[in-house]
Amino acid sequence: MSIVGSGVPASALAQMEAQTATPPGGPTKLTPWQPVWQLNKPADWTLTLSNSGGTVVRTLTGAAKGAALRAAWDGYGEDGRRISGTYTWKLTAQPRDDQGPALTVTGTVVVN
Repeated sequence: MSIVGSGVPASALAQMEAQTATPPGGPTKLTPWQPVWQLNKPADWTLTLSNSGGTVVRTLTGAAKGAALRAAWDGYGEDGRRISGTYTWKLTAQPRDDQGPALTVTGTVVVN
C-alpha cells in the first residue's frame, strides 16, 4: 500500500476566532487572563507580554491540542513580581504540519 498526495496544497495557518478580553479588575492568580484563539489547524505557540518600552516581562509557550490555543497569565512577571500597567501581547503560532508561515497576532492587556 502506498499513500498518494491529493495535489491540493495545505492551508496556511489562520485565526478563525479569538477571545482575548481581560478579566474585570485585570488578571490575578485567582482570575488569570485566559485568552483563547481558534485556529484552523494545530500549532506550537509562544505568547510574549511586553511593557511600554518593549521589554518582555513574561513568555508563555505551548502546543495546541486540536485547533484551540489556550493560555493563562496571572499578571506576574518572569521574576515572580506583580506588575501593573498596559502590556502588549504577541502570539506567534507555528503550524505543526510545517505547511506555510507562522501566524502572528497582537493586542493589549491591562493589569491593575
